[in-house]
Amino acid sequence: MSTWRVATFNIRHGLGDDGRVDLVRTAREIAALDADVIGLQEVDQGFGPRSGYEDQAARLGELLGMQVCFGAALELPPVGEGESSRRYGLALLTRREILSHAVHLLPAHPGHERPAETRGVLQAKVRGPGEQELEVLVTHLDNASRAHRTAQVQGIVRLARGLEGPAVLMGDMNADPSSPELAALAATGWRDVAVQKRSWRSPVREQFGAVVTTLRSLRLATHPARLPVRRIDSLWVRGEIEVCRVEVGARRSSDHRPVVATVHSPQC
Repeated sequence: MSTWRVATFNIRHGLGDDGRVDLVRTAREIAALDADVIGLQEVDQGFGPRSGYEDQAARLGELLGMQVCFGAALELPPVGEGESSRRYGLALLTRREILSHAVHLLPAHPGHERPAETRGVLQAKVRGPGEQELEVLVTHLDNASRAHRTAQVQGIVRLARGLEGPAVLMGDMNADPSSPELAALAATGWRDVAVQKRSWRSPVREQFGAVVTTLRSLRLATHPARLPVRRIDSLWVRGEIEVCRVEVGARRSSDHRPVVATVHSPQC
């Protein structure tokens, strides 16, 4: 049986409340999560002056001594001739081995106005000790439109049909796990880590289920970081994975709080 500590963290390109972009600070915050696999959102790669045109994923990997892969959801033309494209999107950091990775752009809802930002999912296969493998999906869904989020979730569902073995989906969903636009995840075998072990039934639960759900959401809320009231950053599992522990990290420099889960599986 293999145990993994997995986390998701929207780092806001390293920008803190002090108005400074400080990747050394961000790296310290990621290290404090003590996770084997960390999915990041809002990561710049030569994106612009706001982050000094730095390859943030590579820099964080260097600072943390971790393997890293990056997936651009948004790619803009270079500023000058001969320069690289400006890219922004998702990253995965791990102290395990990355066997493969790919980025897939997610669809928008055809009946609605085109979204301001393209969204995607970074897919990676990670191998731990003993040749055990884990499929990891990192994403960041639309922040403005429920219809676009619904279409994007359908894109993730289609992608996941080809996955074999245990898998983890992590990201800034911009929606509570119980929201209608995320319903397709639960319908296709994905389980919100916060409720996976909630299998018991009782008259008290039947009567006060909504209250219990509300209290749990507040306890695991991630946004805004200063006083979180929304649980929009979440982790999902599929396959033979048991969730041992779920926690929301302390407030850090980002406007989101990270989520960390300890999971294990006889197959991963």
